[in-house]
Amino acid sequence: MRYAYAAVEHLQHGRSTVDLGEEFGVSRFAVGRMIQRAKDDGLVEVRTRLPGSIDGPLSGRIAAVFGLSAAFVVRPQSEQEERIRLTLAEVGAQVLQERIKEDDVIGLGPGRTLLEMSRYVTDAPNCDIVQLTGSATTASADSLRAISAITHVARGRMFPLHAPFFITDAAAARAISAQPLIRQTLQRMDRLDLAVLSVGGWPDASLLAGMLRDSGDLDDIMAMGGVAEFGSTVLDADGREVDVLAERLIGISTEQLRRVPVKIAIGGGPGKSVALLATLRSGLVDVLVTDAQSARHVLEAS
Repeated sequence: MRYAYAAVEHLQHGRSTVDLGEEFGVSRFAVGRMIQRAKDDGLVEVRTRLPGSIDGPLSGRIAAVFGLSAAFVVRPQSEQEERIRLTLAEVGAQVLQERIKEDDVIGLGPGRTLLEMSRYVTDAPNCDIVQLTGSATTASADSLRAISAITHVARGRMFPLHAPFFITDAAAARAISAQPLIRQTLQRMDRLDLAVLSVGGWPDASLLAGMLRDSGDLDDIMAMGGVAEFGSTVLDADGREVDVLAERLIGISTEQLRRVPVKIAIGGGPGKSVALLATLRSGLVDVLVTDAQSARHVLEAS
C-alpha cells in the first residue's frame, strides 16, 4: 500500500519525492523506485493530461523532415499568444523532466516561455543548473527566477550569469567575461548534458532584438540576414550563423552549443515561424516543442 500511496501523492497531488522521502524516512531515489513499482504492478494507472493535445502525425513529420530525435507539436486550447506560451511552457517542463538524469548539468536559456516553464518543473534528480546567456531585460531578476526555481527543485548547484546579454563594445564584453564568477559559469557550459532554449523571432518576438533596437544595431544585423537567435547564436533564414555579434554577446557560444548532447528548442506562436524554420535548419536542435500552426507553417516553407 505504501507504493500506491507514494505514487498517488506524487503523480496526482504533486508532492515531491523529497517531501515523501522525509515522510517515509528514505531517500528520494527510494521513493522514485516505489512509484515505479506501483506503476509496474498495476497499482496505479498513469494517464497523460496535457494542456493541449499532441498532434502525433504532425510531430512525427516535423521530426523526420528536420532529423530530430523527437518533436512535440501541441494543439493549444486557444490561439491567443499567451495561451500558446503557457501551453508550450507546460509541455516543455514535462519533456525536460523526462530527460534529466542524476548529476546532469542542465543549461537554461532566456525568455518568457522558459520562465513560465520553470514554474511547471516540480520534480527532478539532483543536477546543476547553468544560465546560458546574460540578462536580456532590465528586470535581471527574471533571468535568475527560472534557474532558481529549477535549482530549488533539483537541489543541485546554480551557476548564474550576472551580466548583460548584449554589450555595445567588444573589449568591454571581454573584460566582463573575464570576471571570476562569470568565467566560471561560461566554462561550466563546456560540461552541459542538456540545454533548453527558446527561439527568438526578429524583430518583434525576441528580447535580444529589443536590446539591439535600443542600441541602434538591429537594422544593420537584419540587413546582414539576421532573423532569429537561439541562445547566443544569431541565424539567417537558411540557418547559417550571422557571427558579427559573437564578440559582444555574453553566453554560450555556437561551438559549445553544438557539443551539448541534447538540445531542446521551445518556441511558437505569432512572429516565430521564420525564426523557428531558421533554427531547425541550423542543425542545433534535437528535440522540439512547438504549436501546430507554427509547425504547419514551417513544413510548408521547408
